Amino acid sequence: MANTDENRFVCGFFNKFAERVARLPKLHSDSYSEEAFTLCIVYVDRLASGYYGGEAGRNRENFCRALKELSGNSLFGMLHPRELSEQVKKYFPDAVTVIASIARSQPHALLDEAAVAGAIRSSGLESSRKQKLIEHLWRASIASICYGEIRGPEVHGVGSGGLDFDESVYNGKVGFQIDFELVYEAVSKIFEHIRRESAQTGHWFGNPNYPAARP
Repeated sequence: MANTDENRFVCGFFNKFAERVARLPKLHSDSYSEEAFTLCIVYVDRLASGYYGGEAGRNRENFCRALKELSGNSLFGMLHPRELSEQVKKYFPDAVTVIASIARSQPHALLDEAAVAGAIRSSGLESSRKQKLIEHLWRASIASICYGEIRGPEVHGVGSGGLDFDESVYNGKVGFQIDFELVYEAVSKIFEHIRRESAQTGHWFGNPNYPAARP
């Protein structure tokens, strides 16, 4: 990467950002657990919006993509069967029977998005409806639930304290939590991915369109 003024600014910005991320565990242990958790969520949101860009209305999708694609934790991309059923009832009523048959075999088990997409492709739904439904499967993901049930209360409400999935089955185990440790590991990996790409390209958040798209 050329040693231009912009590149130095970009690297300097992410060096400072790294300090903020690194301080979170100490903040969490110093009786500021709620503040540390909120900052974790805010940093995921900030990094995702900068990296993927697009209109403000895509914040949820960007947040979910970052957790699914950059965190290194496949949990965030798994689909919750109850949430999937609710989303389909609301937006794709013609697919209720198809989705019910997929979720019924393991009612509490998280579902792999690719497997669900494959089942939808093999169904009798009309082709354009299949594609539309597959494009929106991410809305039933654990990451999307985190956006609505954690990110919203942390940023705009009284806080969430994380989220318990007591009955959900993932990797053969019943129950898991979305807590500080899990989100901190995720935001750390998201940050390192974006910092490396930013250093290599010289672009803010690794996104060449970031200055133009910035509100």
